[in-house]
Amino acid sequence: MSQRTVTRRYAAALYEEANANGVLEAVDEDVRMLLESLDSNRPLVRVFESPVIPQDKKDSIVRELLGDRVEDLTVRFLRLLIRKDRETMTEAILDQYQTLRDEQRGIVDAEVTVARPLADETRTALVRSLEEKTGKEIRLHLHEDADLIGGLVVRIGDRVFDASVRSQLGALHDRLREATLSENALDDGA
Repeated sequence: MSQRTVTRRYAAALYEEANANGVLEAVDEDVRMLLESLDSNRPLVRVFESPVIPQDKKDSIVRELLGDRVEDLTVRFLRLLIRKDRETMTEAILDQYQTLRDEQRGIVDAEVTVARPLADETRTALVRSLEEKTGKEIRLHLHEDADLIGGLVVRIGDRVFDASVRSQLGALHDRLREATLSENALDDGA
C-alpha cells in the first residue's frame, strides 16, 4: 500500500471518529497546533521518526506533552500511530487530514509567487478574483522571486497560471525564433 493511501486512510479515520464523537472543531484545532509544532520543532519530528527511540518512550512523550492540552481523541490517535508503527507518517497524515477538512469546507490553497510584495488592496483583489474563478475560498500563500521581473505565478492544486513577465518574455522569444526559422525556410525555398 502506498504512503499516500495510508495517509488518506488514517486522516479519514480521524475525521470520522472526531465527527462521530462531536469533537470535530477541537480536533481541527489540535491538528493545526500539532502541524505548527512539528514545523517549528525539528527535535520533536526526530522523536517521531527515530527508529532508535522505543515505542513505549514515544507513547510516554505524547501523553506527557499533550495529555491535557488537546482533545483525548487526538492523543489516542497519535498513540495508535505509534502502536501501528506509523509515527513516521504523523506529519503527512495530519497534513492529509487538514486537506480533507479544507475540501469539505471549500477552501483551497493558492501558492502565489510575485516579484515584489503586494499592496493590501492588490492582495485583496487577487484573492477575490481567484475565489470567483475557482468558486472556493482561497487561502493565499505569497512568495517573492525577483527573477519573475514582474507579474505573478499562481498554483492551485495541479493548475498553474503563469502571468509573469519572465514567462511572457520567454514566449515572445519563442515566437520570434519560430518566425525567423519560417522566414529562413521561405528564403531557402525561393
